[in-house]
Amino acid sequence: MGLSLGTAQWGAGYGLTNAVGFLDDQVIGEITEAALGLGIRSVDTHRTSNPAQGYGAAQTRLKPWAREFSVTTKVIAGPSADLPIRAQLEASLLELGLDSVASVLIHDWAAIDELEATAAVHELHALKEAGLISRIGISAYDEDDVVRAQQHFASLDVVQVPISVLDQRLVVGSRIADLHFAGAQIQVRSVFLQGLLLAPDHDSPLARHPHVQGFHRWCARAGLTPLQAALGFIQQIPWADEVVVGVTSAAELLEIDQAWQVDAGAQQWGELSSDDTDLIDPRRWNR
Repeated sequence: MGLSLGTAQWGAGYGLTNAVGFLDDQVIGEITEAALGLGIRSVDTHRTSNPAQGYGAAQTRLKPWAREFSVTTKVIAGPSADLPIRAQLEASLLELGLDSVASVLIHDWAAIDELEATAAVHELHALKEAGLISRIGISAYDEDDVVRAQQHFASLDVVQVPISVLDQRLVVGSRIADLHFAGAQIQVRSVFLQGLLLAPDHDSPLARHPHVQGFHRWCARAGLTPLQAALGFIQQIPWADEVVVGVTSAAELLEIDQAWQVDAGAQQWGELSSDDTDLIDPRRWNR
């Protein structure tokens, strides 16, 4: 299991607790050099023309270092796509300055219908056969997304899923574990819930949610910082291959790496699980 550098903050002020906003070129250079210095060799990015989806020019900004990383990027398969899938990938490769990428995920898998899903998967298989992609898969939100993907993909090589110490839905069952042990790469995102778990003093209804406040009280009793606890929970999941972390400075990345080295010990993680989807699913935060 290793860390993967997220780039959502490179194109927009992504993150509930992001007080920095859009990152300038110097900061991005410092973050990337710090990641390489720490031995991080995976990066998660996305080409999009829709500012609401974040990322923006993230891939262009990644280009100077793209060959140093195993790159995961994404395509849009639904009606909001500005280009066909093949053209999206070709544009991504141009932005990144690469001939191929390690992984491509269907970003809007949960939102597309069956015809769109079938067409998108067929195109990704063709692009994989052409040698432009090593692994193909989806960005999922829940187990239903994964079940549906298994029905469409002849080879589901990679799945990105949201997991956090509060969102343990996909940890309970065996489906994701079975995928991992069958050879699929499992990428984990949203481990900090957009920073919500790391900001006990953030002024928002979400930060005042009893499950978030309960997490911070639990950390104090366990003698762990929220960062150590959030990462410690992920580290005890045997099927997690990569953990995507986004930062707004090199110092934040170094702090994450230090917490990553801490052994959180045997804990009763299950008591922290929340079943409130209005809290653990960021898609519902603005409703």
